[in-house]
Amino acid sequence: METASGSGAMSLGHIDDEKYFLITHEIMTAEEFTEFTDNRKSFNQNILNGKATREELLVQITLESMILNTCEQKIKQVMREAYTGEFNSKIKSILSNRIHDMYIELFKTFKYDVNLVSKYIQFGLENKRLTKNYKIVLDDIMDSFHSDSEIYITGAHHAFTDCNDIESARRYISFGIKFHEDLKKLYVEDFWIEVKNLNQTGDTSLLATLTKYNNIIQHFEGDFDLHFDLVDTALDEHIKMTQLQSIVIRDMVNKYRRNELMWQKLAKIHLNGFVYNYDTDILHKIQSMRQHISIRNYINTYNKALTESLSPKSKQNLWDLFLDDILDIYSLIDSDDQVTQDFMKKSIDRTFALAYSTNSMKQPRHFLFWVERNNGGDAEVAILRRGLNISNDNFEMWTKLFEYYLHHDCMRRAMKVLLDCVDILKDKALPLWEVMELCALSSDEEMIEDFYNKSSFIVNVEVINLRFRPAYLEWYVLTRDLASGRKIFNALKCLKPKCYDLYKRMIQFEKLSIISKKSKHIKYMRTLYSETCNLFGHADVELWCDCIKFEYMYGVPSLVGMIFDAGMNLLENPSLKAELTEMKYKLDAQYQENDVIHIEDEG
Repeated sequence: METASGSGAMSLGHIDDEKYFLITHEIMTAEEFTEFTDNRKSFNQNILNGKATREELLVQITLESMILNTCEQKIKQVMREAYTGEFNSKIKSILSNRIHDMYIELFKTFKYDVNLVSKYIQFGLENKRLTKNYKIVLDDIMDSFHSDSEIYITGAHHAFTDCNDIESARRYISFGIKFHEDLKKLYVEDFWIEVKNLNQTGDTSLLATLTKYNNIIQHFEGDFDLHFDLVDTALDEHIKMTQLQSIVIRDMVNKYRRNELMWQKLAKIHLNGFVYNYDTDILHKIQSMRQHISIRNYINTYNKALTESLSPKSKQNLWDLFLDDILDIYSLIDSDDQVTQDFMKKSIDRTFALAYSTNSMKQPRHFLFWVERNNGGDAEVAILRRGLNISNDNFEMWTKLFEYYLHHDCMRRAMKVLLDCVDILKDKALPLWEVMELCALSSDEEMIEDFYNKSSFIVNVEVINLRFRPAYLEWYVLTRDLASGRKIFNALKCLKPKCYDLYKRMIQFEKLSIISKKSKHIKYMRTLYSETCNLFGHADVELWCDCIKFEYMYGVPSLVGMIFDAGMNLLENPSLKAELTEMKYKLDAQYQENDVIHIEDEG
């Protein structure tokens, strides 16, 4: 690496030239320039002593670059307003070489990344006529630092694109491959450079490009992903068509003929307006091809692939890709292009019908789409049933089948669908059961009771049981009476899992039924509260408070202390115990005050 030549002291002549320009053109005052040069001297001394940090160097590069940019803008302004000849100033060269030297110091002293090299390249590109030995330093960078492969790619792109230097670009990539022999990205970039060069030189460099291409595919024999990357490079829209494209596609077809992904790749190439002739191995680019024609060529590619000797697994994968791709294309078609719209609808119906009739449709998304195309027809149930035979855990297909029977007023069959799917879908089935509840409630009483009986007793899914057991109790009480509700409650409370909402709902109904403080009813309520608190009182302060309120309002206030002690014993969290203590204190004060007021009123 070439050492910094100007990071230390500057010549007095340079300082004078710099001072004259900056002060004359009012970029700095004399005092500001003195302060600036003093700081620069201190910084240069740190460099010489090896004390300058990477961050300090980057900050100084940024500062010097800002001054250089200001000077360039001032020069343009002066030339535009007052002078038409060449502006005779050394300021740009002085500043450029100082910045260059600081970059060299960075590269010599500190670890750097591709972003820093990119900044240096950009700087050199903008100032290559002003800075010293820029190209030599860049060559040295490419040959000195081997850990970051992106540096070689960045250097090669710069050499070819910005400098039109194919030999340097090749050399930089060659450096990278030497130290990263199996990094495919470097080989793709190597091919990219040759393709771009071929694009400029015509067939004169075809042999060199083909040699590079053949070396790559031999080195990565059987790597179809890499071959696809080479295809994409050769078919770049900015590259002229030559013999190269036909050769790359021919090799792809021949090497990977039994790979379904190759056929998908070839189909998409046809979709982009290319036409490959399987007999002559020639690839053509058709300009301004009508969209429905390119789609037809795309579909024909898949149809040809289906006639190939693919393995059963590959053929099934091919069908999955085909159906997915054709749906994607359909979703992107311009709605105003009626010709293409009509063509696609016919092609979709033909393709999906073939996939379905040959049992090649295997993905739930495809069954769901095909159901929509047969919406309302006799085939709808058959399609969904076949789809569920393949993917019985697909919620959307179960939903479609369930909705079909509801829309056709087949409540019993819809109920059977719920029973069929609930053990498979588990918690995910709850939304369907909630829809069924609404439908049942608008039906006859027999249907409603059948629904609640199945959701509460027959089904063994906790989220469904907990959701509908309280609703079953409420429906029973509202449509019959509380006595009937107690019977169904006693049956439901024995089931697992225990349902807190069921007990709370029963307590609410019992409270509403209190007309007088009949001892039998109060004893039943106390037993209900006791059972509820023992089951669910480990973390619910409100439950204990409600129980205390009940005794104050309807029962025996002297039992409040026992209830409180039981709550303090069962509650598991100390903060909940503190909360219960505070709430009991408030309840005691409230109801004792009410008793005093009541006695005074009687007096």
